[in-house]
Amino acid sequence: MHRRHVLRVLSVLCLTLGFGSVAAAQVADTERVLIGRIEGVINPVTARYVDRLIVDGEQRGVRAVVFTIDTPGGTLDATTRITRRMLNAKVPVITYVSPPGARAASAGTFITLAGHVAAMAPSTNIGAAHPVASSGENIEGDLRAKAENDAVAQIRNIATARGRNADWAEDAVRKSVSIGADEALRLKVVDVIAADLADVLRKADGREIALPGGPARVSTASTAAEEHPFSLVERILHLITDPTVAILLFTLGSYGLIFELSNPSLIFPGVVGVIAILLALFAFGTLDANAAGIALLVFAVLLFVAEIWVPSHGILTSGGVAALVIGAIILFPPGRPTLPGFQLTIPPATIALIAGGSGLFFLLVARASYRYLRLPTASGASLLVGTVGVAKNDLDPSGIVHVAGEDWTATSEAGPIRTGEPVSVSKVDGLRLVVTRAGAGAPGVGAPVGDSPREA
Repeated sequence: MHRRHVLRVLSVLCLTLGFGSVAAAQVADTERVLIGRIEGVINPVTARYVDRLIVDGEQRGVRAVVFTIDTPGGTLDATTRITRRMLNAKVPVITYVSPPGARAASAGTFITLAGHVAAMAPSTNIGAAHPVASSGENIEGDLRAKAENDAVAQIRNIATARGRNADWAEDAVRKSVSIGADEALRLKVVDVIAADLADVLRKADGREIALPGGPARVSTASTAAEEHPFSLVERILHLITDPTVAILLFTLGSYGLIFELSNPSLIFPGVVGVIAILLALFAFGTLDANAAGIALLVFAVLLFVAEIWVPSHGILTSGGVAALVIGAIILFPPGRPTLPGFQLTIPPATIALIAGGSGLFFLLVARASYRYLRLPTASGASLLVGTVGVAKNDLDPSGIVHVAGEDWTATSEAGPIRTGEPVSVSKVDGLRLVVTRAGAGAPGVGAPVGDSPREA
């Protein structure tokens, strides 16, 4: 009975401590704000990061999610995903252009306006959000009007939903206007100018905002900030989600696979090659690359490999270079609009470098392989020419020698050879070896001397 009573008391204590720790964690979360950083080019990985942080904030019930912003621009699709997520967030989202000298250009303008509270640090700027072609050049014709009107409709909707200056937002798209922090505050583009993060939280406190569940009040005056930068995986994916980096990864990965197939025991080139190609394919898929372009890149690699084994006098290599160039050009259609600061194309210089380097490399490899395949094939007894053995009895001029692990009838062509002396095979006459006395520095018995023909 005493033991049972003790167990009951311990169980109650454990449950009490467990519930207490959960409650403490919940209380701690409700007194926190999550800090994220939107830096560099805006791409699909950035959109996933923003979604992850907002979902985390919603599940934990934090006071707010703050995003510091410093970006030159990015893809229109990723920007739309980010702003849509912010507009539907169930926790307050604060956007803050910082540190001093930072900018919320192009895609950053859309994102900054989408926050429930928008702030800027001194000496920062916002604007210049006119859509451009995927190559970075201005869009012309009907496509320009279509992309421009679509972007205007999006940014006006965002500004109106957050009670900000929709007319200026439209000018930022149509006229590429850009303004500093003081003018942005005066024109009601942003809500506050804050010197640092603590100042942002203090000035955002008490503001009335609209959440999907209804009106709410921001409460961030006395909260703890919890930093949530990109994870290591997100940093790697953010880096490779660039057309130039992706095509270079694909090319290097292809080289690795070719080296591994040529030398199966190396292992390392094959592992690195597979990883590089998989990362490149992830980047292509994330950037919505053209399937025909990817197919041509793969076909180019197959032609390069074939050139090594099938002498075509450069025809296969030329076809591989052509497939590589065409695939790289059509990989990302030039008509897709994006926002300034990000080019969804592969620079011509990169294409020329990859095509020229690949063509030269595989021509040299194919030439070396062709020369190797043309070497005379040696087989049978002719392989014994140049090997060293030992005389088993006196050769005067004929006798028995031990060569390559076997006994052979041999004839000396340069005088008598005594038992035990080393001999070198000079030629094969049917089943008889013609030998000479080997020098003092001759290789070991049965070892080949000098270059020998390629084995079959």
